[in-house]
Amino acid sequence: MSFDPRTYSSLDDLRAEKWHIPISPEISEHAARIAELVYDYNHTRPTNEEELARLLGEILNPASGKCFIKQPMIIEYGANTTVGEGAFINFGVRILDTAEVTIGARALLGPNCQIITVTHPVDDAEMRVADWEIAHPVSIGEEAWLGAGVIVLPGVSIGERAVIGAGSVVTCDIPAGAIAVGNPARVVRYPDPARFERSQLPEGVPVDARGEDS
Repeated sequence: MSFDPRTYSSLDDLRAEKWHIPISPEISEHAARIAELVYDYNHTRPTNEEELARLLGEILNPASGKCFIKQPMIIEYGANTTVGEGAFINFGVRILDTAEVTIGARALLGPNCQIITVTHPVDDAEMRVADWEIAHPVSIGEEAWLGAGVIVLPGVSIGERAVIGAGSVVTCDIPAGAIAVGNPARVVRYPDPARFERSQLPEGVPVDARGEDS
């Protein structure tokens, strides 16, 4: 059996969690096109909101909602990343979306977060240096908040409204509503109504102060 690594793997193989070598023309050309679009996005004036929105629409999965990603950012394949309506992603995000990445509506990602779906052989060094890799999807729930510098590793699911402390490395699933910190990230508690920060607002100031503008 003849084996040609240049034709062995496809974009569908990446998403299907199969071992692959990412050098086929289909994969290489798609990644190169997204790299050019990401370059254009990062070098567009921040005040040119119309052009930024247009470029983001070409980079992300078409199922994405209206969201905001601050420059600079890195997204590898783009089509595998779906970002929900109203999500806000701060400076310096890196998304290696070999497999699918889903970021829920109104989620918040702090500066320099990393979402990694791809991994390499751990025990088999010969396979590793031969450029084999495999990817597993990552999901971040609606209204979740990832603090600055959080790293999310392949196959992880973070539940809606979960909070991940700055600098944490998320290696396993985090349930909805949990507050998790550390390396590896561990659940330390759940929100306590007695600690709601709204009590610190001046009297008469509503929690949803932005209303329809938010």
